[in-house]
This record gives sequence, C-alpha cells and structure tokens, in this order.
Amino acid sequence: MLERDVSGPAGSRGLLVVALVGVVLACLALAWLGGQATRAAALSGLAGRSLADLALLAGLRDDQGQLLRDEPFAVEVVQDGGSLWIAPAIEVAVDDSPWFATGNSPHLLRVEVVEDSRALALQLHLWRGGWELRSPEPLRVRTTPWIIVVAGLLGAVTAVVVRRASLGLALAGALAQFLLAMFTPTRELFAPQTTWVEWGTGPLFGRVLPWVEALTAFELAIAAGLVTLCLVLVGFDHRRSKASADGLNLTSAGVLALLGTVGLLGLVEAMFRSGFAASLGLWPGWLALAGLLLAWAPALAQAREQWLRQRRASGSESVADAPG
Repeated sequence: MLERDVSGPAGSRGLLVVALVGVVLACLALAWLGGQATRAAALSGLAGRSLADLALLAGLRDDQGQLLRDEPFAVEVVQDGGSLWIAPAIEVAVDDSPWFATGNSPHLLRVEVVEDSRALALQLHLWRGGWELRSPEPLRVRTTPWIIVVAGLLGAVTAVVVRRASLGLALAGALAQFLLAMFTPTRELFAPQTTWVEWGTGPLFGRVLPWVEALTAFELAIAAGLVTLCLVLVGFDHRRSKASADGLNLTSAGVLALLGTVGLLGLVEAMFRSGFAASLGLWPGWLALAGLLLAWAPALAQAREQWLRQRRASGSESVADAPG
C-alpha cells in the first residue's frame, strides 16, 4: 500500500493553502461568534445544568437522573428583567429537560440573569405550591468563544514553526487559560473567583470530578492499572526503536507527550468554559471549528510524517538485528 507523501514541495504548498483557508474561515466566524445567538445558546446550556439541580431538590428525579413522575413537571417561565431573548432561551432548556416542560401552569420558574459583555450568570427559582426552591448558587458561563479561535490559530502556527504538534497544543491550551484569566467579567457584577474554583465548578470538571469521586476504590484501581499499562507499552515500543528518527530519547518523548496532553486538556476545558462549546449548536461555531481543523492540517501532517519515519526506522533496526 502506497503512503501519500506530504513532505515534498507540492504537498507542502497544498497544506499551506489548506491552512490559509482555515485561518480565513476561523477569522470570518469571529464576526458572529460573539452575537446574541451564541449568548442564547450558552444561557440555554447553563439553564440545563441549573434545572438538573432544581429537579433533584424538588424530588422530580433521583441521583441517576431518572424521572420520578409519570410525566415532566409543567412550569411557566417568568423573566425578572433583562433582555428579551432570555426567556425564549430558558424555555428551550426547559423543553429539552427530561424533568420539566413549559406550559400554562400555576407553578412558576422565575429567571434571574445578570448580563455582562463577557459572561452570563443565571439563577432559577421554582415557585411550587406556595414555597420556593432555588439552586444553591448562581451558575456562570463566559461568552468569549473568540479566545479558543485565537489560541487555536497561534498554537497551529507554533506547531508548524517548531515542527512539534505537542508543543503547539501546549501553547494553545496555556494561552486559552491565560486569556480566560485576563479577560474576566466585570467585578461589579461578578464576584471574582480563583482559577481552581472556576475549574471545579466549570462545565467540564464540574461534571467529571463528581463522577470520579463516585468511583469505588476497586474502579479507581482498575483505571490506574490501565493508565500504567499504557505507559509501559509506550515505553517498550520506544525502547524497541532505541531512538526516534529525530533523535528524541524516551524521556524527551515522554515530556513532549505529557505537554501535548496537558495542553489539549486545557484547551478542551477552555472550550467549555469560554462558551465555544455552546456555539457548536450554531453554524458560526461549526465554521470556526472547521477553520481551526484546517489550520492544524500542516502540523498534523508533520506529526504523521515523523511517526511514519520512526516506524520505518524501527522496522529497519528490527531487520538488521534479526539472526542470519
């Protein structure tokens, strides 16, 4: 089977054109990413998390999320001030919820939203039979999806320049987290939070950490064993090749792989916390994502070529070491 060569001049020029098209698409998407539709999508996702808390407090669901009624609980959405697009966004979240439904009902779902150009804060109140339930604390979401586009494009350029996709991912993740820390919401409207608190209560780790804490000791041991086994297999594979084609030893390769993994994790976390993940329900978000993937095409092609060279070098050494 012939392998496609992307290292030649023609292949490099083609990848460069693809990357430039990706940059143009991502920059065009920036004009719509921060609009009202993106903010409404982010608020709707935030309302879904708040409704899950309210359903548990009201006894509408169990800890596994199963509905404890014959049908969803009907509520009427009542907005307490703010922009006109807020109530429709909340109604979308209510209709998508398995525990609530919109309707003409004596039970009210009061909506309080604090708006900022960079973030939204939401607290829902359930008025039911003369008493009130509300989530313990307001939930917040950033509305700065442009951060992911900027960080992703700069990371792609860095990966091509240094010829290391892992370093590009590390830079993209670190830059996304840095920009989120720099462009914070107005302090008069949003109480400042440390990065650790934002991570723990964010859309990603706020769901992953409780799931990890719910694991038993036996399940944690299995997960740790699988991770250790993967690391051992990687070490043996690298030792089998003795040295990669570009002269990296096992320690350097492990550090680069760790940096790339941490950078990718930081970028994914920033995608959820910046509101970029919410924009993927709209065409500007998909346009930006497509642009980022195309911009990363040269870096991914370089990484694939390095991996193929390492495999060929490993195969050659195996043949040379064979008896006879």
